[in-house]
Amino acid sequence: MVKVIWGIHFYKSNHKEEIMAINNTVELIGNIGSKLRMIDTEERSFGSVSIATTDSYKDKETEEWKDKETIWHELVVFSPSVIEQLKAFDKGARLKVIGTLSYRPFTVQLDGKTFDKKEVSIIVRSVEQAPLTKKG
Repeated sequence: MVKVIWGIHFYKSNHKEEIMAINNTVELIGNIGSKLRMIDTEERSFGSVSIATTDSYKDKETEEWKDKETIWHELVVFSPSVIEQLKAFDKGARLKVIGTLSYRPFTVQLDGKTFDKKEVSIIVRSVEQAPLTKKG
């Protein structure tokens, strides 16, 4: 059975035990941009928060660390235990997040033309505080 909430597909099985291989896995380490925001729908409640990731490198000439582009990622959280964990973190907290990529379709109209787009979110399975480590 497939259930769609907020454009995200959920798969349920009638089997008592289900063995599942999760090949769609992402791991991000970054800083959260705000406190967790709760969203209530008719079907369920879930959390939403953004995390910023910035890669850096050590300049060979100056020996200084230089940051590359900062990229923002949207996290969606359905697990009550992970929601409770995220509520404890403030803006700027450095976290390690493990989850699954999910693509939500949407339509944009521009200059009288319609374009189909996809927005990517990460469905969070686990979260933990992450230390700042730079090698080199």
